[in-house]
Amino acid sequence: MSEEKSYNRKNVNNIKKMLFILFLIMFAVPVIFCMYLLLRMNSLERKIDRLNDSMQQSKGNIELPDETTEDLAALDYSAYDNLGKSDLGENQNLGQSDGVVTATDAEATNEEAASEEASGSMTKTFSNGKKVYLTFDDGPSTHTGELLRILRENDVKATFFCVYNPDTSTWPAYKQIVEEGHTLGMHSYTHVYGEIYADLDSFKEDVTAIHDFLYEQTGVDSIYYRFPGGSSNTVSAVSMQALIEYLGSEGITYYDWNALSGDAVDGTLTKEVLNETVMGYVRSNEGDSIVLLHDLEKNPATIEGLQDLITMLKTEGYEICPIDSDTIPIQHVKAKKPERE
Repeated sequence: MSEEKSYNRKNVNNIKKMLFILFLIMFAVPVIFCMYLLLRMNSLERKIDRLNDSMQQSKGNIELPDETTEDLAALDYSAYDNLGKSDLGENQNLGQSDGVVTATDAEATNEEAASEEASGSMTKTFSNGKKVYLTFDDGPSTHTGELLRILRENDVKATFFCVYNPDTSTWPAYKQIVEEGHTLGMHSYTHVYGEIYADLDSFKEDVTAIHDFLYEQTGVDSIYYRFPGGSSNTVSAVSMQALIEYLGSEGITYYDWNALSGDAVDGTLTKEVLNETVMGYVRSNEGDSIVLLHDLEKNPATIEGLQDLITMLKTEGYEICPIDSDTIPIQHVKAKKPERE
């Protein structure tokens, strides 16, 4: 009988231990995981703050040294799920810079100004001497057809920094981009930072892969490139100068940006907020603006607000252009000049 009691006591003790372990799994592990997520969120928010500071520094094509460059990897697809807010809105209320001529002001001084149709109404536009380059990263997507339609109806040419999309239904868009007169650029084959920036050979392979894929689809020998995360990213395991030198040796020019909407940082931003953020940067830039936008599945707000953005730019006198060989590059990190012997 005593043996039976001892056996039962052991079973009870084992059950207690199992319940205690189960308690730890059910309560302790989620708490630890939540703490990790909070730390990660705080880290990403700090990166966004630094990105905003970096954008202000980069205006006017200012050269940034390697040690002060910022991590722009939050612009990856995963940013939609990992970020809860964006601090980029600080630039949404930037005042209109001197020299911007609106339709109302220009009518009093230029009687020969031509009118053109935008958004279904006649809107007078006048050149203020500044150019705006609309650039779309990460496409093509299922939204690209609509994006191209809006550009076509407004007689606007843009620049597309494309990646490889495994969805073959989007492949005709590569050729359509070229056929409709837009600039075709490269934005990597995989858009996976850990693979692209693992070492110099990995970067070369990725550039070659996207170049050859775009050539197969369009017949275009693309010579324009945008680094995933920008040239100021800090995730690369190899020196950015080595990557920049390689692109130069291949006759490829890389372009960063000095204006952006934040559409890849926060997928919940409305089209109005995105557009006002862009206009804030454009108005405050001393010279031309290269605008970073995205052609992403998860954020249709960019496409939904494109017509309004084009109308605002034209009304305020900006000339919307595609990147070409005459475009002065905006580069967060520039190639170092060779030292004289």
